[in-house]
Amino acid sequence: MKKFDYLVVGAGLFGATFAYEAAKRGKRVKVIEKRSHIAGNIYTKKVDGIQVHEYGAHIFHTSDKAIWEYVNQFAE
Repeated sequence: MKKFDYLVVGAGLFGATFAYEAAKRGKRVKVIEKRSHIAGNIYTKKVDGIQVHEYGAHIFHTSDKAIWEYVNQFAE
């Protein structure tokens, strides 16, 4: 049986970020998600070449430059 340092329930914004950062630090992380996709309520799917918010608009706001740079390392 595999042993994990952390069990993360939910692959939304917080869960995915926590799991990513813990794994970067050498921790073994298991993420479980009930939905068939990651990203929680900010999930988008491509429809006719356009990213559509599956659960309604969820817009990320910050005025902190370091946080904005962190987020933008994953996508433009």
